[in-house]
Amino acid sequence: MSQELGTNDLGTYDYVARVYNQNMRLTDYRLPESVEDGAVVLFDTDQIKLTMQINHQRVEKITIETPEPQSSTYMQVFEGFEFGLDALGTWINTYHRSTSQHGSAADVVNGILASYNTTPDNVLTVSLTRAK
Repeated sequence: MSQELGTNDLGTYDYVARVYNQNMRLTDYRLPESVEDGAVVLFDTDQIKLTMQINHQRVEKITIETPEPQSSTYMQVFEGFEFGLDALGTWINTYHRSTSQHGSAADVVNGILASYNTTPDNVLTVSLTRAK
């Protein structure tokens, strides 16, 4: 089975963690080498909560929640996935649509769907999944 994008997932946890960690300079926000299957909270700080849905060690969904969507910490965590999964593209525009309008926006880059939702009190939730 390929480590890269599957038809319904973002790749193996090993692959996703490795490429993310290669792009993450903030040591407190690096991913562990291994995790169990299920809905796994990888870190939950005042700035960011990161959850992954993992099934048979394949990452089906990554969810990032932050009350500080303009923080450099959020930007670096998101970019760790964006650069690591080779999904550079229009997501910055999608981010701006969501945060400026306090609503939802979504776009697909390189087969990955990024769904953004910003609440009126400026809490941003971003989900990364395989585009169907």
